[in-house]
Amino acid sequence: MSQNSSHTNLTYTDFEYNRLAKLAQQYLNNPVLMHQLCDRVYERLHADLKIQQQRIGNSNKGRQ
Repeated sequence: MSQNSSHTNLTYTDFEYNRLAKLAQQYLNNPVLMHQLCDRVYERLHADLKIQQQRIGNSNKGRQ
């Protein structure tokens, strides 16, 4: 029984890998999609940095 579930997981993993590989290829072949992706990654990183700076600032205020 566990042999079947591990086989199913392997198949699902292969499916996910293939799906992501095709999606990545679409982005690599389309400059507009790549630009949108880069913009989104930049936005997320920038937002994360702002949150980290706020946390650092708030923790320093509590120590004074």
